[in-house]
Amino acid sequence: MTWLIYRYEEPMRMKFGTWFNMGEMEVNYGMMLDSLSMMVMVPVGIVTLCVLMYAMDYMRHDPNRNRFYIMLSVFAMFMTVLVVSENYLMMFIGWEFVGVVSYLLMSFWNTRMTAMKSGLSAITLNRMGDTFFVICLGILFNVYHAVDFETVELLTPHVNTNMLNMMALTLLLAATAKSAQLGLHGWLLSAMEGPTPVSALLHAATMVCSGVYVLVRSSFMLEYTPSMLLTMLWLGGITTLVSGLMAMVSNDIKKVMALSTMSQLAMMMLAMGMSAYDLAMYHLYCHAFFKALLFMSAGSMMHSYMSESQDMRKYGGLMEYLPFTYTNMLMASLSLMAMPGLTGYYSKDMMMESLYGSYTMSGYMIYYLAVASATLTAGYSMRVAYLTFFNTPRGNKYSYSFVHESTHMAIPMFILAIYSIFLGYYRDNVIFHLVLGLPHSNNFIETEYTLPAIFKLLPLILGIILSISIMVFYEYFFKVTNSSVYNFFNQRIYYDQLLNNIIIRSVLNLGGNLNRYVDNGTLRVTGSTGISRGLTYFPILIIINLLYLFM
Repeated sequence: MTWLIYRYEEPMRMKFGTWFNMGEMEVNYGMMLDSLSMMVMVPVGIVTLCVLMYAMDYMRHDPNRNRFYIMLSVFAMFMTVLVVSENYLMMFIGWEFVGVVSYLLMSFWNTRMTAMKSGLSAITLNRMGDTFFVICLGILFNVYHAVDFETVELLTPHVNTNMLNMMALTLLLAATAKSAQLGLHGWLLSAMEGPTPVSALLHAATMVCSGVYVLVRSSFMLEYTPSMLLTMLWLGGITTLVSGLMAMVSNDIKKVMALSTMSQLAMMMLAMGMSAYDLAMYHLYCHAFFKALLFMSAGSMMHSYMSESQDMRKYGGLMEYLPFTYTNMLMASLSLMAMPGLTGYYSKDMMMESLYGSYTMSGYMIYYLAVASATLTAGYSMRVAYLTFFNTPRGNKYSYSFVHESTHMAIPMFILAIYSIFLGYYRDNVIFHLVLGLPHSNNFIETEYTLPAIFKLLPLILGIILSISIMVFYEYFFKVTNSSVYNFFNQRIYYDQLLNNIIIRSVLNLGGNLNRYVDNGTLRVTGSTGISRGLTYFPILIIINLLYLFM
């Protein structure tokens, strides 16, 4: 009976009023509750509540804490607008405000130069994605004369393929910026300068997932653009591998987790690239809980440590001091590593198996990239656990005398730990019944019965081998090396340097030259300055000419 209720539940639409009418175009303030939006609202709502509860203790001594709570609440409100909107324009309002509030939250500690710079970096790179979203809205108005999802979905099969490709490309670029895929990912790492509750909510559970949500919401459009699906598949595969390699050599605990988020979002991207939108949404649903818990555990350690350092090499031996935090971090890490029996296993392994089960050349190749990424995930998760909890204490005795656990922080962490362990058990009630509005392939059924066991077990086997190897390496063979490969990934593939030197510097030079020669040159001489001078000197010229004539 439950299955029938889920299966045949009609989407509910609420119209609050008309925004504007223009000929046959009508844009409404509306809200739509269907299986997809409700599925996203569950993790958004639960994680937001847990983060707010966590922040009440984490930010207790901050003089501006009330402003912080208000901004978190405003963020939750606009995230809800984004998820339950009835048309693309309303979704764009939520999308924009989520970006603005994230900038305010990232640069909350605005006396720190790095926090302000990271906030500006985030809002400028996101603005690039927003530009493409606006272009997509323009094409929608031009082609469909409508922006509501239902009309667009009904008309899509009859639209020119080139136009569909253009819209799919613009949406993919918008999602690449918001969901921090390779090429527009620089802001996610610098965003770790903000308070830890911000990282747990925005950069793990909700905001970064909005790009994936918009693409899944537009799945009816993507299904008619196979070239864009292939692009998404390869973008996701390369991003998940590169982010894993960068995380392996990063020493900042929050940046490791940010790169891990980037890797998991890329997993969702490659799932969408093989038309498995239901698997992508299910991984988004599960990932929100254990990633938020991972950030909260890191925040619990940093908050109790006197210097509040984010460098893992300054910790060590914290298992005896923070047993509850250690347990939570272990559960979240094992779930992220897709250990059987925990939430992450049910969503992550199904995506990787379906890649191979698609039986296409790209599917096979991306499967091996995804397995390599899953192996690296196990590696850097074990590295974080070892350096913070098992390693010889690196700090001074005075700092360790202040290490403590907070009861107020423990309650939301415990709630998320329960979800991180048991949520995957209910996948049959969530995945193929709730996400009914999506076009989804039945590859997973073929995969289940035709895939050789070795391909199902390969990520698990390699992950366990790498985890054990890292433990042994750090315990017995560790020495500081300075290889060029290590430097390449430690400097995050020199992305920031390339971006600054090749793109940003040349754009600034172009802007400076345009300002000098066009704004303050041509336009001023032929415009305001030229006219004012003409008006000033014109009567004198007339008088001189008249005098000349009469003389």
